[in-house]
Parts: sequence; structure tokens; C-alpha cells
Amino acid sequence: MKRKKISEFFHHMNRTTYYTLIACAALCAVLLLCVIISEAKQRAKPAPAEVPEQLAALEKQDAKAVEKEIKRLRVEAMLKKAEQELSDEIDESESGIWAMFDNYVFMGDSRCVGFSYYKFLRDDRVFAAGGNTIRDILTDIDKLKKISPATLYLCYGLNDTGIGYWESGEAYGAELADIFDTLQKELPDTMIVASSILPATEAALEKNPVWRKIPDFDKALQRVCEEKGVVYVDNSALVEQYMDSLYDDDGVHLRPAFYPMWAKNLYIAALMAETEK
Repeated sequence: MKRKKISEFFHHMNRTTYYTLIACAALCAVLLLCVIISEAKQRAKPAPAEVPEQLAALEKQDAKAVEKEIKRLRVEAMLKKAEQELSDEIDESESGIWAMFDNYVFMGDSRCVGFSYYKFLRDDRVFAAGGNTIRDILTDIDKLKKISPATLYLCYGLNDTGIGYWESGEAYGAELADIFDTLQKELPDTMIVASSILPATEAALEKNPVWRKIPDFDKALQRVCEEKGVVYVDNSALVEQYMDSLYDDDGVHLRPAFYPMWAKNLYIAALMAETEK
């Protein structure tokens, strides 16, 4: 009888231990699973991103400053491309400097006619004729508004100095200011780029001394451009380099090979102005 009770006791103890062990094992499994899940969540969290120094610097800058820097870099890239593709030779293809012009209009006198006459630019985008002066600009205002060019290039001055409408550069500048005001009102989204007045050779000046007024008129043009926010393009270095070789025999008109360099000056000035907006 005593042996039976002891046996039942040990039998009871074994069952209890067994279930206890099962319960402990289950608890340990749950705890281990929790640890595994916790570690997995920690590994799943993205590591802090390492911000490049340049990006961090840009983030600290004013938004307008960043935008201006981006424009500057874009302009530098475009200028580099223009330098690589531009040749001193006449380029009648779609490559080189001529391919750079997009959504434009050229206006001017007989010198400006060469842009279309030599097939550098499209006829319907060059509003120019021999004898034209700045007074002819506004006669084409409706055509300009219809096209709404991104850039309007003005190439006048030869006839302005010789036709007798203006006795001085001051009078010329006063009328030019009114013309710029009208253009900017009617074409608010168009950048206006004015070429400096190309001078005449000494031989031409001897035949027609009235062209000696060109420097005076050109100074007035530059001053009014600054006052009205019009891009003024100084071509003096270009003329000094090529006047002897690329001016026509009459001393005022231009040989075809002059036009790519002139166009380059105008185009670069427009690009540089973009960075200042």
C-alpha cells in the first residue's frame, strides 16, 4: 500500500514536471520570437542618408540663389556646346551656331538682311530691309505679337545715323526709349536683344561723313538699353578683328563669313542675360 502511494506520487510529479517543462518551452519560444521580430524591425529601419556636401550646401541656400546657379551651369554648358560647334566658315547646314536659335525674330536694316539672304536663318523670322530704321520696328508689331518670339534681336543703326530723322544721339535715344516701352508692353514675355551699331570703315566715312555719328548714336543705344532692361551687345572687339577682312568693298556691308561671329555674339549675350533673371 505504501509502495503504491509512493509510485502514484512520483507519477504525479512526473506529469507536473512534464507540463511545466512544456509551458516553459512555449514561453521561451514566444520570447525568442519576440526578440527575432524586434531585431528584424530594427534592421528594416533605413539608415540615415548621407547627404553629399554639395547638396547640403544647396539646401542651406536661398531657393532663388539655387535656381540662379542652375541657370548659370546650364548656360555654361550651352556656351561650351556653341563654342565647339561654331566655325569661322560659312555654315549653311542645321549645325553650328544657327541650330542654336529657336523661337526668335531678327529685325534690322540691310546688314540684318544677310541673315536670311545667305540662308543662315529662316526668311519668315528675319524682318529686315535696306533703308530700314528703328521707326520700322512698330510697323511689324502685329506680326511680332502673332509669333510671340522668346527672343527679339534688333540690328539697326546704319540708316538711323544717315537718314536725318534725329540730329543727335540724345534725340535718337529718346525715340528709341518709347519704342522699347511699346515692345515690352506688347511682348511682355519676349527678351529684347539690341546689337551695337556696327561702324563703317575709314574709306566709307570719307565718302559719307554722316556715318561718323555712329559712335554717338551707339552710346545713346547702350544707355537706353540699360535704362529699359534691354540686352545690349557690344560688337566692338568683333569689328576690330574682322573689319579689314570681312567688310564688303563699300565699307559698311558685311561678307557672309562675318555673320556666324555676329550671331554668336548676339546668342551668347541672350544666354548670359538668362542667368540674371
